[in-house]
Amino acid sequence: MGWIHLILLILSGILAASAYIVAKKPDAKQMIDKLVPFQAFIGVGLLVMSILVWLDIGVINLFRMLKYWPLGGIAAIGGVFSGILLGALFGMPQIAKWIPGESSAEAKALELSKKVAPIQMMVGTIALVSGALILMIELGILKP
Repeated sequence: MGWIHLILLILSGILAASAYIVAKKPDAKQMIDKLVPFQAFIGVGLLVMSILVWLDIGVINLFRMLKYWPLGGIAAIGGVFSGILLGALFGMPQIAKWIPGESSAEAKALELSKKVAPIQMMVGTIALVSGALILMIELGILKP
């Protein structure tokens, strides 16, 4: 479960910070364009996985980690909360399509995601950094 969350966190961080990444490295646009069709499914998966990781670690224990392991605690908190925000932001149009009935939920979801888009890059950067830190911790590059 942790590896899936980690992969989705890094992918969504790349998608959210894509404007900054492309501005610095124009060659990356082709690779990022390959991820865009899967953005909604990455968002839904990230939202579900982030909530599951948060419940698995525990609501209180997530913040207790800061006392005993500051770097890991910051990475975990950043990963969970940025994952929930990005998951909701990217997955909202897809979730609205799944809502049964003839409602205007899809249009409202698209409107809401456009309003929240300015913070998307900041949250994406947090997700990308948190994902990179968690990856380095899992691989043993960073020690507790």
